[in-house]
Amino acid sequence: MIHPELTSDPIHMQGRFGAINHVLYEDWSSYVLFQNQMLGLYTNDALLMLVPPEILVEKLRKDIYELDMDPSEVVDILEMYQLHTSGKTSFQQEALDWAMTHDKISKAIVFSVQDWIDYQIERLDRQQRPGKGI
Repeated sequence: MIHPELTSDPIHMQGRFGAINHVLYEDWSSYVLFQNQMLGLYTNDALLMLVPPEILVEKLRKDIYELDMDPSEVVDILEMYQLHTSGKTSFQQEALDWAMTHDKISKAIVFSVQDWIDYQIERLDRQQRPGKGI
């Protein structure tokens, strides 16, 4: 999803969904292809997504207390992920739209593509073992 509050969007797709076509890691940006076949270049911070399911529990353990979330909000999050994991684009869009309408929930489970890239790099760095010296 293109951040709904993006202030500069030459093709006016704020709040719309598209598929990342190509990531330009060196520029921290991505090309996004929309259903109308328009292609836009956006910074990765302007592209929003749900936290991937494989790290959801880890993130929620911390955020439930920090954000003072109600049990009903946690149930909503689980329902959002049920939609998200369906694999259907329309359900995934519905899940992200739903998350964006709740302040605490969006803080807990919505993050930018750049956050995801940074998380992946950090995870890889932690997994690398130092080599033996010469």
